[in-house]
Amino acid sequence: MKRRPRVSICVGTGGVGKTTVASALALNAAKEGSRALVLTIDPARRLRSLLRLDEGPGEHKVPIEAKGELWAAVLDVEHTLESAVRTYGEGRQVETVLQHPIYRMLVSSLAGMQELMAVEYLDQALRKGFETIVVDTAPSRHAFEFLDKPEFFADLVSLPLVRFVGRSYRLWAESPLGRLGRRTFDVYAKLEELVGAGVLSQILDFYSVFRSIAEGYAARARASAQLLRDPRTCGFSVVTVPAKALRDGEYFLEELSRRGYPTERLIVNRVWRTVDVEPEPLAESDREIWRWYRSVSREHEEVGARLKQRFGSTVEVRCLPETESTTAGLPLVDALCGALRVAPQGEA
Repeated sequence: MKRRPRVSICVGTGGVGKTTVASALALNAAKEGSRALVLTIDPARRLRSLLRLDEGPGEHKVPIEAKGELWAAVLDVEHTLESAVRTYGEGRQVETVLQHPIYRMLVSSLAGMQELMAVEYLDQALRKGFETIVVDTAPSRHAFEFLDKPEFFADLVSLPLVRFVGRSYRLWAESPLGRLGRRTFDVYAKLEELVGAGVLSQILDFYSVFRSIAEGYAARARASAQLLRDPRTCGFSVVTVPAKALRDGEYFLEELSRRGYPTERLIVNRVWRTVDVEPEPLAESDREIWRWYRSVSREHEEVGARLKQRFGSTVEVRCLPETESTTAGLPLVDALCGALRVAPQGEA
């Protein structure tokens, strides 16, 4: 029986271990027999160093012993956009788009392409047969740009004026009427005043050949938004640390709820284990350090209890222990993987 695809999105502020937690969630899925992919759309690209990935776009298989498979990918905007053009373009349209000067500008400098292509890559990965996809988002509010911008673009492409321009520009520009005077049509005149005639002609010419691909992207973006709002196929995990947990919980859970996205976990990473029995014998200087550690670990324990009281009725609250400072790379991912597999009541 074919598995229903499952998408998990990790959101959180910077420096909380989001990439490592996302990798651990994907590793857990692989251990359970899934063909799993962890995808980072964070420009910092820590995933490469964490899992020691080769350079280059696309998915890279991570060598593990498991029933399933673990793959990892770093979002490459140019590769993802070109794949979309080659997959959904037709005939001469493909090379016309790829060789157009505006296409290079899209890839290299247009703000928002990272977020737009993240949703496109998600669709491509699902079509490649990945059963579990865990997405490591950019820090803080940028996570919501990954959710908001594709829907904004889809709405924009659907506007009657945009559809009219895309479908009519080449016909107008190549007609005698078009050659006689660009200001014949008020719509083009207003656009020229806004961005300049030279740039406008290149943009409109590009969009006239890119239009069907853009409209196809818009349809896929809407379908992806539906998938991400369906709790049967998607769940969001808010990743934080004890010092930020209450604030992050309030902010991210509220924003996700407002957008209609299902949240399944609030993960508190780097929780210090509580040790109540003082080891013996200790020098006075070491005893002070131990007392300080005990005080901080108790604060972490209290944070966990407060989070469960505040949010436990709506999401699962998980606390992951701080690992040894020497643990890194795949062993660190595996350690968190084990902690995530422990039943909630067994948390530190």
